Order: sequence, then structure tokens, then C-alpha cells
Amino acid sequence: MDTLIQYRNTVQKNIKRYYELSNTQSAKNTEPTISDRLILDEQRDQYLWLRCGWDGKRRVQHIILYLQIHNGKIWVEEDSTNLAIVDDLLAAGIPQTDIILGFHHPSKRALTEFAIA
Repeated sequence: MDTLIQYRNTVQKNIKRYYELSNTQSAKNTEPTISDRLILDEQRDQYLWLRCGWDGKRRVQHIILYLQIHNGKIWVEEDSTNLAIVDDLLAAGIPQTDIILGFHHPSKRALTEFAIA
């Protein structure tokens, strides 16, 4: 299987699973004016799970999970979960050299076990 297709499938499978798990658990507890949204853009290889709506008079806009595939690598730009997306990517056979922790400053990425860019 082509690497890009494998990466897309792996990213989409995991983000969908997390999204569905979260929505199943929080369906009873979530304020109806706040909802989670899942955006899967294969054309641009952008994968986003966000929460938005209104909490009283306060606007809620929160990125929960954001990944992108760029130059043959998976960039984990944001992970506000305790679900360990990186561990699931590794378990799916994606090498550390193809995972970039984009939420770390570029100067700090060399201190991780993952790709720099």
C-alpha cells in the first residue's frame, strides 16, 4: 500500500475512533449549545477535531486534536486528549522518523525521539 494512503487511513481511523468514543461518553453531559466537530480533509491532508459553541455568554472554540500530513510525515499539531495518538500511530507501524510533534517548538523537537521536520 502506498505510504500516503496508509498514513491517511491510520490518521482518519484513529481520529474517528477518538471522536466517536468522546461523543458516546459525553452525549448525556454536554450542553446542547456546545458540540464537537470532526473535519477530515483528504485533499489537503488536514484532520481536525474541535469543540465549539456557547457556554452561556462565553464563546467556546477549542482544538482537541489536529493532525496533518505534509511532505510524507504526520504532523501532530495539537493533542488535548489523554488518548495518546502518537502511541497509536506507532502501533500502526508508522516509524518515529515520520512523526513530527508540531506542538513542540522547532528548537525542542531534537530532544524528542521523533522527527524534527
